[in-house]
Amino acid sequence: METKHNGSDIVTMDTATHEKHRHLGDSKHDDDNFQVIKSSGHHHHRSEASRKRRKKHKRKKLIKRVLLITGISILTLAVILGAAYAVLYHTGKDEMQSDNLKIESPTNVQTADNGQYVYYKGHKYKYKNDIINMLFMGVDQNNRHATGGIGNNGMSDLIALAAIDSKTNKATLINIPRDIITDVKVYDSNGVYTGVEKMQIALSFSYGDGEDTSCINTMAAVRSLFYNVPLSSYFALHMEGVPQLNDSIGGVTVTSPETIGQFVEGETYHLMGDDALSFVHDRSMYTADANLKRNERQKVYLSSFIKEFIKQTKADIGAPVRLFNASKPYSCTNLNANRITYLATEFIMNRNIKIDMKSVPVTVKQVENSAENYVKEEEFYDLFINIFYEKMD
Repeated sequence: METKHNGSDIVTMDTATHEKHRHLGDSKHDDDNFQVIKSSGHHHHRSEASRKRRKKHKRKKLIKRVLLITGISILTLAVILGAAYAVLYHTGKDEMQSDNLKIESPTNVQTADNGQYVYYKGHKYKYKNDIINMLFMGVDQNNRHATGGIGNNGMSDLIALAAIDSKTNKATLINIPRDIITDVKVYDSNGVYTGVEKMQIALSFSYGDGEDTSCINTMAAVRSLFYNVPLSSYFALHMEGVPQLNDSIGGVTVTSPETIGQFVEGETYHLMGDDALSFVHDRSMYTADANLKRNERQKVYLSSFIKEFIKQTKADIGAPVRLFNASKPYSCTNLNANRITYLATEFIMNRNIKIDMKSVPVTVKQVENSAENYVKEEEFYDLFINIFYEKMD
């Protein structure tokens, strides 16, 4: 072989070499193209997965945001409702309790700080500041009396003072016989106050409009009888509403303390409808103590009614609403949302309240066709001290 190649050979060799390299380069280029395509496909799948991850992440963030906003809204609502409830509760408590005491006493009893402290029978007593007082009235509009006052709207045949002690969780229901002779504020036909007269406490309701002013006048008579004890809340029910109120809680079970009409002493009855009205309203017209006997039946009924009402309220918070709706057409009260919230929370929902029944001790005197009851002063004051005061020594 010649060491000198002609240009043709060189060209040929170079061309061949170039062709070889071109083919190799093409192969490499093709591989690169394949790799790029593969890389491009991997990037496509990765982008799709990334988009899905971002979408899922955004969805999670959105859910978290919605949950956070919902949680904040619920918390805010709870705070608002809690604050509203607290306002109702504490306002009701303030409305029903009185710091302005001016309690009186019998002439032979020494007191201090407007009756906050009492020195009686060798002992020192302090008024129970946690006590709540309410007046209940059962009004008979068919039992009218020509008072010459501003109203001829019946009399309060049932009068009961409820003394509710939040410290001991005890409620004492004190029956006040309707025929008790006490101081009653009297008004003329124009509604002008004319003074105080001694008469049956039931007549205090007649000197009013049959609604609020009658209730307020009866409340004033009860305060006078009870040595000016704090009293600002009242509930009056016209007797024709007893069947509706009774049936709204499914009836009341009682044991009759006397034989009268269809009821036999010692027998137990589940009262419904008009039977409930008969039990608390009927009385004999032939004996001076007929009303006192009726009072005993009323005490039995009220005790059973209250216990059943509390039982149902604890099981169903809607019970007070049903009771209120049933009584509304027949009742008059100054109980508002504040006071009801406080009473329901303090004495019904949170605790097991104990109920005791008492009566103002009286002597009975028959005067012509009516009976007059006179308070046994010492016995009554002993009762008053035991209920409204606590011994300090």
